[in-house]
Amino acid sequence: MRVLFDGEAPVAYGQIYVTSRELPDMGGAFAGQANGLCGGGQPGALFLMTGTHSGRVRFTIELHDVEPSAAAEEWEEVVEVSFLPRAAVVDLVPWGDGSLARLPLTHEGQDTGRLPVYRVRYCATAMDEGHDPFGGLDPDELDDGDNTYMDRRPDRYLLCLWPEGITGGGPSDGVTRTDAILRQTSDAAAYWHAWACALPSPPTLWEQAEAEMLKRLERERRDQEYRRRDELRRWGGRPPSERLRRVGGNIYGIALLDRDLVDGVAGADVVIQRQIAIWAARQAFTVAGIADLDWMTPAWTALDRGVPLPAEFADTAALLTRIRGEPAVTFSLVSLRPTGRGAGDPLRTVLDAPVDPVAMALPALMAAGESDPLQAALEALWAAVTTYAARRTEFLAEVRRAFPVVNQRGPN
Repeated sequence: MRVLFDGEAPVAYGQIYVTSRELPDMGGAFAGQANGLCGGGQPGALFLMTGTHSGRVRFTIELHDVEPSAAAEEWEEVVEVSFLPRAAVVDLVPWGDGSLARLPLTHEGQDTGRLPVYRVRYCATAMDEGHDPFGGLDPDELDDGDNTYMDRRPDRYLLCLWPEGITGGGPSDGVTRTDAILRQTSDAAAYWHAWACALPSPPTLWEQAEAEMLKRLERERRDQEYRRRDELRRWGGRPPSERLRRVGGNIYGIALLDRDLVDGVAGADVVIQRQIAIWAARQAFTVAGIADLDWMTPAWTALDRGVPLPAEFADTAALLTRIRGEPAVTFSLVSLRPTGRGAGDPLRTVLDAPVDPVAMALPALMAAGESDPLQAALEALWAAVTTYAARRTEFLAEVRRAFPVVNQRGPN
């Protein structure tokens, strides 16, 4: 037998705990038990009740190799519960405080990987006397300011633990015996036993599993609903077709601005989609005033032939420097909501703002060269829209005139 703790322990609200991790919940610790002094209903923790409401009580904790002999007659209250520790070292924890003592359940607290189920015997004496605020002392005989009665509590407690063997299973199989009241004397103990018996029964293992399954299904339903709503938000309030879902690149802007056009382009064949991409890039370059640059001819030729753009046209920043003859300046948009105004429509707010048409047009060239014709068309259209900016309605009308097929919405 090893004594793990022997000394005074502070209690408040008549409570102190032994825990592997988090503190136990009072109702959960005692639900389904016959006794109301030692709650073992939550794995990893014990909830211990005392007669003293607030003060310091004598507390002893012993670890036995086998079940000890019956509690001595001095102990007026004796109850037993099973205890499933979550760690090789547990803590004695007063209410509202940190660990008072570390309690190693294995040799030197080593983690052996397999912890047994323990049987716990909780013994108490003088609980009724401890329940008295002055611990049985006459308050008229105490000097003003003499609070020593808080440290001279009459009730004492003994907690014995030992590994318990379970018929039909090993000591680590998680099987526990029901709790038991072996001795009852005080009114305080009777009160807490009656309180515990009146608690609703804890859920069965099947009920717990079913509740967890329902929680998981609800999480999945909410996640699915979030994905559905997020997809609708990104696609302008209309679910995309499977073909559109597979498209990458910067296409959500055009989807939010003109979803009918997006569906029309998606419904066109790949030849028309490629034509739209090249046409949109040329329109953007024309508005930007850079469509007639002689050194751009190899890029347009590559697009017309359906081959990859030459390497020198794959860097937007380099092209911008070459066009202007000076290094590009990078601007950052920090907010879509103007200060002092309501939310409004952030997309249109951005498109109505002043833009650098050359910087906006250049991405259309790279977009038109994308390997996926639909992505190429949609990205090039968006680049052209940002180039036209406040004149975007004019551009969108030109698209529909140049490619009447887009007026017929594709499948969703």
